[in-house]
Amino acid sequence: MLEKHQHKHAVRDFDGVIEIRSNPVPRYFAWLFYGLVTWGVLFMAYYLLSGWSSEAEFARKMSAHQERSAAPLMAAAPVDAGAQRAAGEKLYAEHCAACHGAKGEGGIGPALNQADYQYGRERMQVIESIAQGRPGGMPAYANQFSATQIEALADFLLQL
Repeated sequence: MLEKHQHKHAVRDFDGVIEIRSNPVPRYFAWLFYGLVTWGVLFMAYYLLSGWSSEAEFARKMSAHQERSAAPLMAAAPVDAGAQRAAGEKLYAEHCAACHGAKGEGGIGPALNQADYQYGRERMQVIESIAQGRPGGMPAYANQFSATQIEALADFLLQL
């Protein structure tokens, strides 16, 4: 038999569990709860109203990264022209000829013995194309080649 309990405080009976609310919630729980709510509102207000956006931050960091990665390419010292041409020709034969043809006549990739390139035929534009790649199948070689090798390959391509 169940005995009926007499309580002088509010009692809730749910599914056989008796909840007695005679003890209040500790003050530090209330302070923590309201503090977190306040912090959340301030945090959202700062990021929503301050003009900050993840896209702008990404663009800023990406431009800084591109400037850092392009700086070594522009600062490299010139080397012997004959050795540089031979190095560029060797790199082209090993890495580029499969897509662009043995003499730059094209194939899977576009022809490189033409007067104009899709992304520009200036030396820095060609270096950028080699280092960072291009959409549609041109891989980036900045992590595989040194700055000197990329420059040698660009000089070889400009002589085709």
